Amino acid sequence: MKKSYCIIIYLLLTCTVLSSCSYRDITPAVFPSAYVEPSLPTEKEKDYQDGTYTLMIYMCGSNLETKAGAATKNITEMLSAELPENTKVVIQTGGAKTWRKYNISSSHSSRYEIKEGELVLVEQNADVNMGDKSSLSDFLLWCDEKYPAEHRSLIMWNHGGGSVKGICYDENYNNDKITLQEFKSALSTVYENNKRKYDFIGFDACLMATYDMACIIEPYADYMIASQEIEPSSGWDYKTLISDLGKETFYSDVLNSYAEKQAQKNIYTLSAIKLSELSKAEAVIDELINQINCDLSYVGVAIEEGKEFGAKGISRSTNLFDLGLLAESLGIEYDFSDFIINVNGNAHSTATGISIYFPTEQKELLDTYSEICTNKRYIDFLKEYFAYQPEIAIAFTNRGYSADGSHLSFTLSKQSTRYVQSVGYELHSYAGSEQTKILYCVGTDNDISLSDGIYTVDFDGRWVYLNDMLLHCNVYEEEDTYTVFSSRVSVNGESASLLFTYSGSTKQIAVDGYILSSDTSSRIYELKPGTKVSILYKDTLSDDDAPYYEEGAVIWGEDTILRVRNLDIGRYQYIPYVVDIYGNVFYANTATVYFDGTKSVIEDISAG
Repeated sequence: MKKSYCIIIYLLLTCTVLSSCSYRDITPAVFPSAYVEPSLPTEKEKDYQDGTYTLMIYMCGSNLETKAGAATKNITEMLSAELPENTKVVIQTGGAKTWRKYNISSSHSSRYEIKEGELVLVEQNADVNMGDKSSLSDFLLWCDEKYPAEHRSLIMWNHGGGSVKGICYDENYNNDKITLQEFKSALSTVYENNKRKYDFIGFDACLMATYDMACIIEPYADYMIASQEIEPSSGWDYKTLISDLGKETFYSDVLNSYAEKQAQKNIYTLSAIKLSELSKAEAVIDELINQINCDLSYVGVAIEEGKEFGAKGISRSTNLFDLGLLAESLGIEYDFSDFIINVNGNAHSTATGISIYFPTEQKELLDTYSEICTNKRYIDFLKEYFAYQPEIAIAFTNRGYSADGSHLSFTLSKQSTRYVQSVGYELHSYAGSEQTKILYCVGTDNDISLSDGIYTVDFDGRWVYLNDMLLHCNVYEEEDTYTVFSSRVSVNGESASLLFTYSGSTKQIAVDGYILSSDTSSRIYELKPGTKVSILYKDTLSDDDAPYYEEGAVIWGEDTILRVRNLDIGRYQYIPYVVDIYGNVFYANTATVYFDGTKSVIEDISAG
């Protein structure tokens, strides 16, 4: 018990967080200068001129380029930038089956320099695996030789999968990627050559603003720029980023321009982290561990309120939680305003800029993570946490009953309450279509209240419709006034999840785009007019490996409407579930209800 409670604490401490701010709040006063005096070589004379800058971009195009031309769109932005004096921008391309523009070869490893608004080919070599650490270190060493400069920075452009899944997925080499250990090895190789840090290392990729990545690159860079959440496919604003290299306002300019570029989106984050202050996070972690008697009842609260990033569901998790919000949920005071600046969309307005990996659902990855995490005390804590996992964490004292005929309630044993991470319910419909008449899953909702130890499902008969077609959707993320939903759909024949945000104040729905089901590190792609979006339902009784079937389709356009309205008249059933702090799911009884268009009445309660 004691040791489990540490988990959250440790988490919070482990990665510092600071209160989030919109892009309008960010001022250069937070980070007074984009430049930090580098560690100069001691064994050889410097080979660069003062005041010079080289920006290196390792651009692994992957399916982002093949599918949507995302890489070449960002290159176009780079070419429109006003290059500062004495500044070089060098790009290595690769990792995509097809490049859309600028005659970039998909069968070669190419190196370019941006000159006077043109992409100039400097060197073309045999194809290399961009997911291999040696490809990265070779590029960086080549840049140091050909483009020596006082100030050097690196941007990794591609997919990102967080602490465990790494970065730079090369689709020409079975999506091989650079792990955090490999990334550290590549940086170490370059550092041994010149003993100098980068001004910043940036990740224009999903999910890379983690404590672990910050720890990995801290010896090799002064700042890290990265996103906690999956990114929109359009990525950063490279015109501003390149034009403002070297300015005192550089980091705030990069974040503000990103927020402006994604202003129509609700799901985005980006932060700049001052790596020399990482010790503050570790000090907080140590203090939390010392202060708290490990009580598992705090773990569920922290995980539930801590905000998890990336693709997720009741049986799927990225295990990446916001550190500041974890701390806040435990009443731990923190202030890292001189450590992190960040911008967030409405759906993540409280995010604090840095995430920590906490394997609530994937204990089997703990050994893998142990090789990545540099904080041994945190790893020891996680191992003890799982060592105290009970055989059955959740026990119902009553799996389900109705006191008034309209709502199902259930209760848990007192011991079980300390293991609760979250509660919700699955909603099923008996209607099906005229052709199938199949019982299908409508989705999940978390509208369950708790009072005096009694959990009550507050089913109100309202759901999301797309052009009057019922959507199978789940709560993806929840803020005070915004709720993000995901819906399993097919986009032009490809399985995907539609992401949209419901505003509690305006009662309106805004669509951010979709992520691919086959790619857990997928960026959020925009839905363009003319795109075919097919509605998929899930057959709850199917033994098939692919239980989803198509119910209807729309051609995306201005007349496409998503709205919340009352369900159609008919019979439905819902099944409450409890997720424990280890990621296991426990089901209560099933309630069968008749909904008359305005209210529901329970007709039957049966074993779940």
